[in-house]
Amino acid sequence: MKPVVRSTKTGTNEMDGFFRQARRRLAAVWGIRQEDATTHGGKRRRFMSAVWWNGLLSSITFRLSILFALTTVLLLASIGAYLYRFLDVELMQRDHAELVGKVELFRHHLAAVNSLSQIVAAPNEFRDAIIGHPHLRLALLDEAGNVLLSSADWRPGAEILKALVAEGAAPGGITIRMPTLGDPYHTVAAWGALGGNTGERALIVLSLDSREALELLANYRRALFAAMLFGGLAAAVLGFLTARNSLRPLRQMAETASDISASRLDRRLEVANAPQELKALAAAFNAMLGRLRDSFSRLSDFSSDLAHELRTPINNLMGQTQVVLSRARSAEEYRAVLESNQEEYERLARMIGDMLFLAKADNAQAPLHAEEIDLRAELDKVAEFYEVLADEAGLKIVCAGEGRVAADHILAQRAIANLLSNAIRHTPPSGVIRASIAATADAVELRISNPGPGIPPEHLERVFDRFYQVDGARERSDAGTGLGLAIVKSIMRLHGGDATVASELGRLTTFTLRFPAGGGRA
Repeated sequence: MKPVVRSTKTGTNEMDGFFRQARRRLAAVWGIRQEDATTHGGKRRRFMSAVWWNGLLSSITFRLSILFALTTVLLLASIGAYLYRFLDVELMQRDHAELVGKVELFRHHLAAVNSLSQIVAAPNEFRDAIIGHPHLRLALLDEAGNVLLSSADWRPGAEILKALVAEGAAPGGITIRMPTLGDPYHTVAAWGALGGNTGERALIVLSLDSREALELLANYRRALFAAMLFGGLAAAVLGFLTARNSLRPLRQMAETASDISASRLDRRLEVANAPQELKALAAAFNAMLGRLRDSFSRLSDFSSDLAHELRTPINNLMGQTQVVLSRARSAEEYRAVLESNQEEYERLARMIGDMLFLAKADNAQAPLHAEEIDLRAELDKVAEFYEVLADEAGLKIVCAGEGRVAADHILAQRAIANLLSNAIRHTPPSGVIRASIAATADAVELRISNPGPGIPPEHLERVFDRFYQVDGARERSDAGTGLGLAIVKSIMRLHGGDATVASELGRLTTFTLRFPAGGGRA
C-alpha cells in the first residue's frame, strides 16, 4: 500500500517518515507512544530530547562527573557515619561516667545513714549532691518501691522502676536504661546499703536529660546531609571540569582526524605531547593511516593499471573490427579476424577470472580444501607440464627436496605454476631453473630460483602487486595478465603462509613459498 501524501513538498514526506522511524526506535527506551506526538513539532521535540539524553548518558565527561559525585557522597557518608557513631558513643559514655560517679557518691551518703527514716527526715543532704546539675534527677526508693525522696517532685514511671528493680537486684550492680525517642533520659539504678549493719538498703535512681545530646546529634545529621549534598554537587562540577580538561587532547585528536580525507592521508596525530594513556591509541591510528595511504596508493595504481590492461585488448578488437568493416572481405579474412579476436577474448577472460579470484581471496571467500599433500609430488607434476615449454626455450628445470604440507593441492599447483612460468619467461637460454623443498621448525619452504637480469631493490616490495611491472612494458602479446604473482601471494595468505622474493642483479632471483606446519584456513 502506498503511503498517504499529506504535503505537496517533496521533503515533507521524507521528513515525516524519518521522524516516524526514529520515534518507533526510541519508543522502547523513552516510552514514546504513537498517539503522544501527532504534530511535527511534538515529534521533533521528543526526538531531539531523546537524542540529547542519549548523547548525555553516553558522554564520558558526564559519566566521570556522576562517578566523582557518587564517590564523594559515599566517602562523606562513610566518614560521617563513623564520626556520628563515635560522637554518639562518646556522649553516652560521658553521661554514663557522670551517672556512675553520682551513684558512688550516693552510696557513700547512704553508708552514713542508719535507717530509711533518716533519709525522709533529712532529704536535703542528698538533694544538695545534685545542685549545679539542672538536667540530673534523683530518686531514692525502698525495697517495696516507695519513694523516699526525689528531686523536683520527680516520680520514676512504674514500668521503669519495675525493670530497674528487677535488673538491679544484685548487690553493687548498676542497671542502665539508654535514652530513646520516647524517653530522652539516660537512667541508671543501683542499690546502696545503709550503715549500722541494719541490712536495709535503698534503690538509687539517677536520670540525666539527654535531649541536648540528642539535639546535638540531630544537628550533626543535618549538617552531614548538607555536606553530602553540597560535596556531591561540588564533586560533580569539579569532576566535569577536570574530565573536560583531561579529555581535551582527545577532542584535539578528533579534530585532527576530522580533517583527514582521502586526499589528505599525510596528516598524523601528535604522539609526543599526547597523554600517556592516549599515546598507544594515537600511534595505532597513525599506523592505520599509513596503511590506508599505502592502500589508496596501491588502489590508485591498480585502477590505472587495470584501465591500461583492458584498453590494449579492447583497442585491438576495435581496430581490427573497424578495419574489417571498412570494406567487404572474403570469408577467409573474416575468419582470420575472428581467430585474432578470439585470442584477445581469451586474454580478457583470463584477466577477469584472475581478478575475480583475487577479490574472493581478499575477502576470504575463495574455496580452500586443505588436506595433507606431498609437496614434491605436486612440484613434479607442474614441472613435467612445463618441460616442453622449457625445452623450447633451451632451459632446464631441476627439482629437489621433500616435504608434506596441509594445503589445497589445486591452489598449490597454481602457485607453483605461476612461479615456474615467470621463471621461464625471465631466464636466458641455457639457464637452469632450480626448485627445492626444505623443512624448518615451523614451516615447509619451496624455493624457485632462476638466473637472469634480476629485480632492482626498489621494485622488490611491489612485485606482488597487481599489474605491477618492473620494466613498465605493457604491450605483451605473449605475456600473461600481470596478476600471476599477486595470485601467488593471495594463495599463500589463504593457507596462512607467505610468499617472498630475493634477487641479486645479474645473478639469481629466488621466490619462496612458505607453508605453515599447522596448515592454513579451514
